[in-house]
Formats: sequence, C-alpha cells, structure tokens
Amino acid sequence: MSGRKEGVVFVGSFRENFPEDNRKHVVFVGRSNVGKSSLINMLVGRKVAHVSKEPGRTRAINFFLWNDELYLVDVPGYGYAKVSGEERERWRLMMEKYFTQCREKIQWVFLLIDSQVGPTPLDRSMIEFLSSLNIPYVFVLTKEDKADQKEKEKTIKELSLLSKAPIVITSAKEGKGKKELLKFLKVE
Repeated sequence: MSGRKEGVVFVGSFRENFPEDNRKHVVFVGRSNVGKSSLINMLVGRKVAHVSKEPGRTRAINFFLWNDELYLVDVPGYGYAKVSGEERERWRLMMEKYFTQCREKIQWVFLLIDSQVGPTPLDRSMIEFLSSLNIPYVFVLTKEDKADQKEKEKTIKELSLLSKAPIVITSAKEGKGKKELLKFLKVE
C-alpha cells in the first residue's frame, strides 16, 4: 500500500486564494437546497459537509480532500436564499473567480438538478456558463426518492434536450447513484 491517506478531510472554506496544488477538483453545483452537501456526505459515507434545511447556508467555497488525491468542492447554491442582494452578488463574483482561476483543475462538475423540479432558468444559465469555459459536467438528479416516475421522465427529457452530458439519478437518503458517481472520481 502506498503512503496516501484514505478518506476525506475538510481543508477549509475559501472566498479567494483557492488551494494552488495540482490536484483535480470535482465541484458540486446547483440551486440552494438541491442537496449538494447531502450528496457529498453520501459519497464519502459520513457527515463531512454541513447540511441545513435553510437555503443559503453554504457561503464560501468548501474544499474536502478525497483520499489525498482530489478535492470535492462544495459551492454556494444559486437561487433562493435569505441573503441580501449584495451578498448574492459577492457569491456570484466569488464563483466566477473560482471557475475561471481553477478551470484547468476541474475534472468534473456535478450539476445537481432536483428530480421533481427539473432544470430551472438558473440551471440553464449554469449549463451555458460551464459550456463557455469548456468545463465537463454531469447532470445529477437529486431526491429521486421524492419524485414520481412522470416527474423523473420529464426532467430527464428536458436535460437530454439541453445537453449530451451524462445523467446520474441519485437519492442521498437511500444511497442511490453512489456507485455511478464514484466512477467519475477516478484521478486521471
């Protein structure tokens, strides 16, 4: 066995001066309360990311080191959050700075979409933004356990029309989709 460390370690919350090593990033993006932190916790098998029912709790870009090889990056959600317009604008600028500065290190973006809601106008804007920077992404349908078959089919159809990106259906509550997502976390 090599000297690498197994598991996940919280590295810190950043608004700028992001980690500068050469590790790849897997970024969790989506609207507020879509389940980014829950999905990270499901993938690593324990609670490392703070989960809240209140939208807008993640206010900085949180880095978690996975098996000493790559970063899992939890970013603030977009859309509804009980914060001022000024704070929302700070988040937008912070996100733009992160994506433009770190785009060469980003291996994948997991773009989380609520299975019941489907892609929102803000999700569509994120797809355009990621595409403009040539950053690869995967659609991750969350809260599969709460959506009925018709809602899931509608969401999948809408996403298929927007992009040829892979689609993974998940439920953090039930652990569904974990195996499929872990395949994207391989270091190249």
